[in-house]
Order: sequence, then structure tokens, then C-alpha cells
Amino acid sequence: MKFRRPLVLLAILSFVLLLSNLVNVAVSGSKFSSNYPAVVCPSTPKDLTTAVSMPSVKSQIRLVGTKSLSFIPSQSLRYLQAKSPVILDSQGATPIVWQIRKGVWAGATICSSSQTEQWFVGGAADVTSKARLILVNSGLSSAIVDIEIWNEIGAQPTKAVTIKANSYSEIGIDTLAPGSKAVVIKTLTRAGRVTCYMLDERGRGLRALGGDLINFAVKAEKEVFIPAIPHTVRKDRNKTVELPHSLRILVPGEIDAHVTVTVFSTDGTFIPSGLENKLIKSGSVIALDLNPNMPASKFGVRIASDEPVVASVFSQTVAEGKSDFIWSTAAPALSKLTLSNSGLAPQLIFIGEEVKVDLELFFSNGKRKNLQAAGEGIATVKIPDGVRSISILKSAKGNYGAGLIATKSGYGYFPISAGSVLTKSSVPTSNIRVLTP
Repeated sequence: MKFRRPLVLLAILSFVLLLSNLVNVAVSGSKFSSNYPAVVCPSTPKDLTTAVSMPSVKSQIRLVGTKSLSFIPSQSLRYLQAKSPVILDSQGATPIVWQIRKGVWAGATICSSSQTEQWFVGGAADVTSKARLILVNSGLSSAIVDIEIWNEIGAQPTKAVTIKANSYSEIGIDTLAPGSKAVVIKTLTRAGRVTCYMLDERGRGLRALGGDLINFAVKAEKEVFIPAIPHTVRKDRNKTVELPHSLRILVPGEIDAHVTVTVFSTDGTFIPSGLENKLIKSGSVIALDLNPNMPASKFGVRIASDEPVVASVFSQTVAEGKSDFIWSTAAPALSKLTLSNSGLAPQLIFIGEEVKVDLELFFSNGKRKNLQAAGEGIATVKIPDGVRSISILKSAKGNYGAGLIATKSGYGYFPISAGSVLTKSSVPTSNIRVLTP
């Protein structure tokens, strides 16, 4: 009896300690912190103007290349960016960037988080080109990026670039592949937090030929969807002239590819003449004429291949009487996301076998409106003025989308894609086993 009570207390204490240890083990592996990585918006080269559509006037931003690492409120829904790139804590919304050379050309892109691999299909490095590659290191340590280049001849030597912490660099495409008429560039980040952008600007002497921001693809694929291509016409001596398109394509592997191009338009779905089971040689950049012979409208394409490819479509355009050109690039399958588009009223184009996309528009006055884009092959939605954000609530499987913006300065294109995705990281939790051997 004398030792019974202490033994009972000791047994109870041991049971409680054992039970708490088991509970800690079970819980420690299931606690996570979820957040959206900050996105990076491109720099503003000399004599250009850049406006970033912000999710909120309280959206937190900081400039790359400055000593201050503190985030401050944007204080505007349409942030006029200075020279330096901007890092933005967008909380899951994807800002649209509108960049122009006033009265000369316009282009659009989205702010994106750091990317390991990016493909830019477009641009040139000949005497007409002023194209450049913009590399932004948003991290606090040096970054290393491999730049791989292909042109109409084949693969060119890879160039390794080191970017200082919290800085950015602009590289002329003519220094990477001098004299090339058609280029494809792949950036591969080996160290650091890097986001890349590409600007294609052209001129002949003092005459400007237009410009555009070239959006990136994340990888080469056997099926590529380019949802929004503007088919415009121009009056020339009292007759209407359809402006041409060119499909740029690269098979980066070692095996030639057989490619079929399908057009999605309001006139129906069809394969243009000469673009069925077309043999594309690997290793060099190929340009194919893409002239669908249809009224002025918008269309999209699907490129099906037996080998991974990257592709884009170059189009001459006329917007509000202004001549320009545009690069329509690949877009990923639609998912739930929100685009910030303050100050912009884009036309959204969706393609797929059966298009069905549910959207919600949030206006600057606080009102909301739900609508649906539906159709066979293609469907379009014109976003009215005053919309602050566009949310994709739901979409059918195999639907893809992009936006087109037309202004007096020119035409712009952006893919409907999330600039950053929700990431999870485990949260350290206490475990009694760290106190006991």
C-alpha cells in the first residue's frame, strides 16, 4: 500500500507523456502554411510607358535595384511604373501590364513569379530589330541563367549570364544571335529567383515598324493552343486587303516532327491547306504562312505534333487606324484565377472543342456581374469599361483563353494564365521526441 499510490501516479504520467508524443507526431506532418509567391513586373526601357493594373490601392510593392527592401502600398489601381521592375505581393491576383511607345506601338503581358524555364518564340536580330531580353533577379543572392538560342540555321552557342542580387539586366537580342531573322530563346535559371521578359521592337531607319511584348511558354509540348489571333483588314486604294499571319515553330529535340494546325473561328473549325501532317525539321526555327481566308475577326489555333514543339503566331494589325504587329503565344489550360485589369477593357477569346467558361466581373464601383462564354470551337467576351478584375470561376475541360487589347497606340496580347499559384510549406511544430532520446 505504501508504494501503490506513487506507482499509479508514475503509470498515469507515463501514459500521458506517451499519448502526447503520439499526438504530436500525427499533427506535425499535417500543418502547412499556404501563400502566393510575389510576382514580378517587367522594367520600362527608355522612352516607353508602363502601367500595371493593381488588385488594390493597398497592394504592396517594392522596386528592384533600390536599397530599400520594404514593401509600400501602390496607392493606385493603375500604377505608372518607372524604369525599375516592380515586385508585387498580389495575393493570388494576376496583374496585366500595358506597355507602349506612345503613338507607335503597344504590348501587353502579365506579372509572373520566378520561373525556372521560359520559352520566348518571337523576335529577330537583324538590322530592323531593337529586341531585348529583360532578366529580373528578385532574390537577395546572385542568380545564374543559361540563355539558349535557336535561329533559322539551328542551335546557337548557349550564353551563361550572372545577375547581381536585387537587380535586373537588359540584353539586346542582336548580341545573342546577330543577323538572325527568326529566333527562339529559352532561359533556364540555375540559381536564384529570376523572371524573364522579352520585348520585340522594329524599325527601318527613322521609320517605326511596331513592337510588342512576347509572352513566354513554360515548356515545349506535343499540343500547343494559341487562343487569340486578330485577323484584321486594311483599305488599300479602295480595296480591302487581309493582313497576313506567320506561324513560327521550333522542334527543339533531335527528331523531326509531323505537325497539324487546326483553326478555331466563327466560320467553323478547319485545317488550312498545306498544314496537315506537315513535316517540320528539328533544331531550326521555321516560319509557315497562315492565311485562313476569312472575314475580319478573331481566331485561335491548335498545333498537334508527334514531338514536343514551341510556337507562336506573328500578325500584322490595324487598331483604331494605327498599324502595329502582335505575337500571339501559347496559353495553358484554363484554371480558377483572377486577373487585375484596371484601366483596360480587353476582349477575351476562348477556344476548345466545347467552350464553356463561367466568369465574374468586379467593377470599380463595387458591383459584380456573372456571365458565361459558350460556343463550339470559339467564344468571345468583350469586357466593358470600369471593370477592376476578371475571375475565371469554372471552365470546361480542354478550354484555353487569351486577351486582346486595341488602343490608338497599337495592339496587345496576353494569355489567361495565373502569374503565381498557391504554394504550401510545412510549419515546424513541437515534438516531445526532441526532448527524449
